[in-house]
Amino acid sequence: MAEEEKPIKVSDFRMFTPDGELKPEYRDLEDAPEPAAAAPPPEKKEPEPVPEPEPAAPGGADPDFVDLVRSLATSAYSAMGLLSEPGAGAARDLPGARRMVEWLGLLERKTRNNLTFAEQDLLTRALYELRMAYVEASGVATPPTR
Repeated sequence: MAEEEKPIKVSDFRMFTPDGELKPEYRDLEDAPEPAAAAPPPEKKEPEPVPEPEPAAPGGADPDFVDLVRSLATSAYSAMGLLSEPGAGAARDLPGARRMVEWLGLLERKTRNNLTFAEQDLLTRALYELRMAYVEASGVATPPTR
């Protein structure tokens, strides 16, 4: 069964001729009056003052990524017995220190390509130093896994 061929219709909706002149059907638009000026915007009311948020952390600073890394690193050093007070003796919790180092490693993996250079540098250096300190403190030949 042969289908009838329908002619293709092409419409030119350009406003200008190839010479750059305005087409006759668009000349009426050129002479149309400008639309009336819009009504002035309503008067703005004074916004109500927004109360200051209370600081989320002691000392008035909001916690951030750097604080998190420093906190975990300090906890790991403390668990390794490297931050004890003089004369108090070093209390060691090597499994706890290993867990803190592994948490920092997890944080590094989960935040990959989503940190500023300074944040990534801090995290990388902290992990390196903690892993080396763990090897020294535990006497084990392998640091916590990455």
